[in-house]
Amino acid sequence: MTIGEAGPLVSGEWLAAWIGEPGLHVIHVSADRKAYDEGHVPGALFSDLHVDMAKTGTRPETGTAKRVYLVPTREETAESLARWGVKSGEHIVFYDDSQGRQGIRGYWLLRLYRFPKTQLHVLDGGLPVWTKEGRALTTVEPKLDATDPAAALALLGDRDDSLIATADEVLAWNRESSAPNGATRLLDVRRIDEFLGRDVVALRGGHIPGARHRVFTDFVAVDGRLRPAADILSVLQASGVDPAELRATYCQGGVRAALAWFALSEVAGLQQVRNYAESWEEWGNRPDLPID
Repeated sequence: MTIGEAGPLVSGEWLAAWIGEPGLHVIHVSADRKAYDEGHVPGALFSDLHVDMAKTGTRPETGTAKRVYLVPTREETAESLARWGVKSGEHIVFYDDSQGRQGIRGYWLLRLYRFPKTQLHVLDGGLPVWTKEGRALTTVEPKLDATDPAAALALLGDRDDSLIATADEVLAWNRESSAPNGATRLLDVRRIDEFLGRDVVALRGGHIPGARHRVFTDFVAVDGRLRPAADILSVLQASGVDPAELRATYCQGGVRAALAWFALSEVAGLQQVRNYAESWEEWGNRPDLPID
């Protein structure tokens, strides 16, 4: 049976109708297994955020600073696909138990390596909304049916630079924003204490000059689902940002920023917006870059 057509964001009703069909993979993403082990969507595999979506290590530009949100390579991403058993033409639905940001990191990562957009989805509201709707949960973990890593690698392409911002690009946008009557190019979606430099989680605290601030959860409605497009744009405009001028979102490590990117790009249609995935973990650890 062919999986029904759907956009990037799918409802619990849609997933319940297609769950269990061959060619549909459901992936529960989290930084720990607690919620998954207590009860997850039937048939869902567990994906550790810090194994599959964000790597630990260092980079020359940030010296000895320990990084925990490094973007996986194409080959590392293919290893995850192979472990999940994904084959050509099949669909993936990501969800999480953490306001959507971790599942959306998975969506963004596969889009980054050109996995077909029409085969990638995010469960709106994730596990909390699925549970509120009274849908079935299970504690049974399905058996992995891994595929060949070489075949999985063939499902991916070269990095799509239209989805990720680099420090050099962000620096150029920072200069544009800092000019007289400059356009707002950057949206910081961390907590206010991070933005103001009171909560320091890098060598330096603060924010990128010229960035506007909006907590990523402002794009999430009270019921846990993402806000509709009109509301997303209103939230952005209420922050003093012209939607046409925005170029990138950022946070600490590109996970919260991925949710903001998804809301702005995939829901509200602002396809010029990118995720600065290295985010403050890079910027705050580089003394050569300006901060406020």
